[in-house]
Amino acid sequence: MVQHDFKVQTTWQGGRNEVGEVIGDVINEQISIPSSLEGTGIGTNPDELLVSAASSCYIISLAATLERAGYKDISITQQSIGNAVFENAKFKMTSITHYPEIKVADNDKDNLEKRLPKLLKIADNNCMISNSIKNNVIVKIEPTVK
Repeated sequence: MVQHDFKVQTTWQGGRNEVGEVIGDVINEQISIPSSLEGTGIGTNPDELLVSAASSCYIISLAATLERAGYKDISITQQSIGNAVFENAKFKMTSITHYPEIKVADNDKDNLEKRLPKLLKIADNNCMISNSIKNNVIVKIEPTVK
């Protein structure tokens, strides 16, 4: 078994309408409650970070899967949308949908469209974040090939 630790440090001072900070190996960002939830909206927030983690993990996994499948000159642009609900006095992320737009060489397009459902599943199964949130958050993929 291979194990790797990912470390971040967070700081916060004051009540709910203050601003904190999250610092990792690369990330150094202010955090607060989003303005849509009546917070200050300064910097990023845990919800955005969760969707960002899922999106960045999936796009990297998809790129690696396509590369291993023999596709060259890959370009992927992806929008990801997290859906959260407030029920039973709790907020919960219910789903994250990825909308990857995949561009490959013209001579690979038809072949990719045939193989895509299987490759999307492989990419999702290889994504650490997808594997970590399964059974709690539904992850959907709605691709476009160009």
